[in-house]
Order: sequence, then C-alpha cells, then structure tokens
Amino acid sequence: MMLNKKGLAAAVAAGASVLLLATGCTAGGGEGGGDVIKIGVMATSEGNLAFGMGEAKAAIEAAMAPYGGTADGGEVAGKTLEIIYAGTDGTTASAQTQVKKLVENDGVDIVFGPVSGDEGETVVQYALTVPEVTFVNGSASPVGMTLEGAENFFRFHGDSAMWMGGLGTYAVEEKGYDSVYLLAEDYSFPYDNAGGFFSEFCAAGGSISGASWVPVGTTDYATIISQIPADTDAVYVGLGGADAASFLSQAVTNGVAKPLIGGSIAVDTTALSGDANIASAAIGTITGGPVPGAGYDNPVWAEFVDAYLAAPSAEFPSPSIFSILYYNSFESLLLGLEAVDGDLSDGHAAFREALGSLEWDSPTGPISMDENRQAIVDNFLIEVAEGEDGSLVQQNISEATGVKQGTTVYDRFESCDDL
Repeated sequence: MMLNKKGLAAAVAAGASVLLLATGCTAGGGEGGGDVIKIGVMATSEGNLAFGMGEAKAAIEAAMAPYGGTADGGEVAGKTLEIIYAGTDGTTASAQTQVKKLVENDGVDIVFGPVSGDEGETVVQYALTVPEVTFVNGSASPVGMTLEGAENFFRFHGDSAMWMGGLGTYAVEEKGYDSVYLLAEDYSFPYDNAGGFFSEFCAAGGSISGASWVPVGTTDYATIISQIPADTDAVYVGLGGADAASFLSQAVTNGVAKPLIGGSIAVDTTALSGDANIASAAIGTITGGPVPGAGYDNPVWAEFVDAYLAAPSAEFPSPSIFSILYYNSFESLLLGLEAVDGDLSDGHAAFREALGSLEWDSPTGPISMDENRQAIVDNFLIEVAEGEDGSLVQQNISEATGVKQGTTVYDRFESCDDL
C-alpha cells in the first residue's frame, strides 16, 4: 500500500477517514479487535534531556492540530485513540521499565518513542519479544536498531551516522581542517554520530588528534579543554542538551580558540537558546542533521514551524531535533492508521504493510522506507551564525537528498585506524 501526502493540511481532505484524537479505554496489547487503539508514548522527563517529554507532546499537538485533536485523545475512523505517556531518564534501565509497563500493564497496541540512543536499543530488543505490538520510533538513532530484524519496529527518520553525511568531506575540502580533536558523550548515539563524521573525514584525508569520551551529565570541561593539542585545526563536540550548553559556555570562559564541529544535537536550538554567552564559541560551528537551517525553502516546513510554535507544550523558540523527529514519526503513524481505517486485526498486518510502504512529503523532505523499515530521508549541513537581532541562528550550507542507511555500527574509537 502506497500513501502520498503533501503538506500538513492534506490529511484534512482525507474525507470520512479524517483522524481525530480523544480518550477512551479498552484492552490493548495488539489484539486489534476493540474500539480503542492505545498508543504508549515514551519520552525523557528527567536527566540531561528532560525537555524531551515536552517536545514529544508538542510534536503530537502539532500533528493533531489539523484534525482538531490534542495530545491526549480523539477518534480514528470511528475508533477511539488513547495516548498514555511514560517518562524516562534516558537510561536503558528506565526505558526497560517503562516500555514493559506500557505493554504489560497498560496493554498498549502501539509503542511510540523513545528519545535517546541507549533507550532505543533496549526498546528494539524488547520489541523482538512482543511481536503482537507495533513499535514506531521517536528520535532514538543508533544505526543497529533497524538491523536487528524486528519486523514490528519502524523508524521514520535517519540514523545518527546518516545525519553526518557530507560533513566530513566538507570539513576537509571547504574548511581545510586536517586534524580534529574528538570530544563526545560515552554512549551509543555519539558513537554512531561521531563515527559517521570521522569515517568520512578520515577517508578524505583528515586525522584525529585525540579523543575524550565523557559521561552524560559532565559539567566541568576545563581539564579536557586543557588537553586539546595546540596544533589541532578544530574540535568535534558530540554533546547534547545541558552538556552542550555547559561546554560552549566553558569554551568561552577558557578561551578555546579552535573552530567547532558539532554533533547533530550540539548546536541545535536546545543549546543555542540557553542563557550562557556562547556566541564567540558557537558562531561558525558546522554540523549535520535532520533539522534544516535558515534559508530552507519548503512550505511544509514553514507550516510545521507555525504549528510547533502554536503547540502548548513547545519548549523552545524554534523546533528542536527532537520535536521534528517525533513529529515526522507520529505523523507517519497517523498516516498508517488512516490508510487502514484504524484496522489492527490479523496481528496489525495491514497497518504494518501501510507503514512499511509509506511515502509522503514531510517538513524535512520526502520520506520513504527501505526493506528494514528504515526511512530514506534528506539531510542538512548547517553553520551557526549571528542573526540580525543578535541571536544565534542555523544557516543551511547544503542538503543531501535520498540518504540511505549503511550497515556499519560504531563503537568507541580513538583514531582513524579504529574506524
């Protein structure tokens, strides 16, 4: 089954199968025979990415606004859809607890989420044990998630290695960087995100001048900053959320004079909208990821930005990487439900066929699916600049279209020889 959608308003014209959200209660657990479809939403509400829950709800609110729905409930083609939220702290233990609660206690039909990479790997392993439940990823992006063979798991955005496509070559050929120091958090998402950059950077002739893998939640970067070799050309910053903001602030106070290369969440709106005076460190930073910068000419993106800003739960002055990934994923879920009139019978067979063959024009470009239920997407190269009002903004450098997933799963590395 193939489904095309152009623009946020297109679903409104879907006629009698228009999707509305409201609350309800009935048995879930993938049986598909009742009048209620339960969706369990996993998102971070504690820890370094505590804003994840607000961004997940804002994405759902933006997706549901054209249908007159909210983040909490409505109807899908005559069936009631109930959303149950489960907050996590970004760790595997928390994710395991919450996903089991949603499935085994709350009886959800569909699990939507989670946010972080380690959580995602845990959720995929659990998905393999409950084939009666359908899983739609939120923003978790380790490469291996869609290579595990879970036929009930779907990801409607790129993985974290895909997000770096083109940036390594750009750093060598356009910026003239020959050596880069690696600073990143020590878990699965930065492994793949940094691996995607450095594999391309090293292949283009660059070298790694040193590496520091730090725990999530690190607050003092002074010692690491002092270890950056004087002759390195740039510093790769694979940090996110509060950690990224802390590093950028300390880079200013400690006089880091090196240009920065950001991981995909290092200089998005969650870091740039902080109170710290980080402009001298952030301006000129290049990065890659699924969020377009200023100059991106797509009316569907403009519609999404307006819908995000109108969402009651929106956390930031512009969409974050988490809100757009959750939006594209939740909208894909809704399009799949529309395509089958909410029919989850026969082990969700028709619903999963619709998800696996989905094609639509999202705010960030065309989305289609490969044989592993992994999205083929567009990617953006970004540079941080100062806006006319003095705020920090992201400017589009270039776009890569139709980016497909590779099969290399990265781990910690210290040099180009490790890749």
